[in-house]
Amino acid sequence: MLLIHGMWGSPSQWNKFLEYFKERNIKAKAIEYKKNERAAFMDYVKEVAKVAKGEIIVGHSMGGLIVQKVAEMVEIKAGIAIASAPPHGIKFSNLSLMLSSMRYLPKILFKKPFKPSYKFMEKYLLNCIDEKRAREIYTTLLPESPRAAYEIFMGKISVDERKVSSPMLFIALKSDKVAPVELQKKIASKYKAKLAILQGCHWIFDSPHEIAEQIIKFVSEVL
Repeated sequence: MLLIHGMWGSPSQWNKFLEYFKERNIKAKAIEYKKNERAAFMDYVKEVAKVAKGEIIVGHSMGGLIVQKVAEMVEIKAGIAIASAPPHGIKFSNLSLMLSSMRYLPKILFKKPFKPSYKFMEKYLLNCIDEKRAREIYTTLLPESPRAAYEIFMGKISVDERKVSSPMLFIALKSDKVAPVELQKKIASKYKAKLAILQGCHWIFDSPHEIAEQIIKFVSEVL
């Protein structure tokens, strides 16, 4: 099983998931893909695709969109997308999020890697986390490629669902302000995939139990 992090993330975010899977004798590895100021979204996809054939791949947020694109390109055993970013044709549904994101447009235009402010992250990504922990998390987040961010937020990434033959699961979190339940329903519908709706917000990494169990259950049903 390969675990793919999202925007501003890193492989270490998956540590509690890795521990959870290891305790249950499930082999899992968090993928590290190169981040640089010129990286395009497809650069990330190509890195994951090189090692994804015949694997179960799990992605969070931007990583969920990577899962969709990889599943279009290579044959995988199963794909699981958690709080996924949407492909072309399905728009982010939180107008407040999109308006707040506009303040980072200059950095994107001038091709400067960026990390949003703590207040932005607290409001949209860490909204179910207490302040002390949220500030700890914020210090671990990494600047993102402006090109990849632009492509995702502007809906530039197309996926042909007709080329996705593997079983797919989408996991939505009830308090997610970035990738809310209604958005995940639309993405799952595109692939005629299963959708699971769980408690939580966009930051999933402190409490892996319910999500990990959902992944294990899905994989056992389809493989």
